[in-house]
Amino acid sequence: MLIMVDAIVTGVVQKVSRILTASDVVAEELTIVIGQSRDTRKDGTRDYVILVRTYHQRKADSSGGRLEDHRLEDYGYLVDDADVKGKWSLPRGNDMKELVSTVLESTNVKAIVVFNDHRRDTHNVIEQFLQGLCTNHTIVSASFQLMDTTIDVLDKSADMLCHNIGLKHFSFTINKLEGTTKHSGFGNALKMNHTLQSLHFDFCFASIKVDLEELVQPLIMDENGHQANSTLTALSIYGAMELSTMSPIGATLARMLRKNSSIKDLDLTRCKTGKSDVQELIQSLVENHSLETLCLNYCDGVWGSVFPAIMDVLLVNFTLKDINLDGTPLHCEGKGLAIKEQLQRNEMYKVLHLKELEMAKPTSARVIFCGFPYAGMF
Repeated sequence: MLIMVDAIVTGVVQKVSRILTASDVVAEELTIVIGQSRDTRKDGTRDYVILVRTYHQRKADSSGGRLEDHRLEDYGYLVDDADVKGKWSLPRGNDMKELVSTVLESTNVKAIVVFNDHRRDTHNVIEQFLQGLCTNHTIVSASFQLMDTTIDVLDKSADMLCHNIGLKHFSFTINKLEGTTKHSGFGNALKMNHTLQSLHFDFCFASIKVDLEELVQPLIMDENGHQANSTLTALSIYGAMELSTMSPIGATLARMLRKNSSIKDLDLTRCKTGKSDVQELIQSLVENHSLETLCLNYCDGVWGSVFPAIMDVLLVNFTLKDINLDGTPLHCEGKGLAIKEQLQRNEMYKVLHLKELEMAKPTSARVIFCGFPYAGMF
């Protein structure tokens, strides 16, 4: 349970700063919740910030003098009493900016999760985080879960990915967005970014149309075998509507999968797709040799002739390891079990096929004499 604790704002920031700069602490994840609560004493409301730290602390073992890693988790910050877990009120002014700067400047924070409760006017805090991530090299995972935001925040997140060289995982969840619902820019970000490995969008409750054709263009191999982005291995687009006016979701992703050599995991949970759309996506996997996991949970259109289409593809595609169909008509009919069995047979076939391959005869050898002047040379 989180307990309201009165504290001097500057004291809170200073204490958080001391934790994040401690030499024996590595913050595995820092969760920041920004919202508003009722202040009964003042008969009004005030903003609050909750900090949840999951971190490793290295302590010396008294018996052997070794360093041990202890995984700990704090809700809020330990104020005066080590047994008290706190939730503090912070204004959105300079003190909040100082807290964000402290987080971004710390070399001990490896992952952040930023969640805004329900106030749209907290988007300036989100923008400060995005701006700071442009030059931050130590945070490898960032997740933003926004109840209410603006199109500017999407623009700034795409711009951040153009410049950031530290993030490996980026996740963006939006429940409500005011303004235009068409957005592009993430494709350009993928052209410029060569460190990101996982990109996740969750638009299940927001009518946002991302320019999917622009997004996947850097993931398509050209005639010379060049792919603008080959580092992204996982792409998730939850709750996507008809993302492009030129072609439906399945057709656009099918074009990408036919000429992609890097994406291993594709998650389209709750995407609005028709049956023919899904079939085209499935059939593209005949030419794909990189995708290992396909998630179509709760997708429209996963029924009827999609099942034989999947089974036909599995006769020639031995790269796929898993296809998830939870919440679809095919799953309710028990077809998922038959697909899992075929995937298992494919895996066994790959193992047996490798055993049958002939070993090439060695044509050279390398002898290493450690400690001698010509060690490793031949």
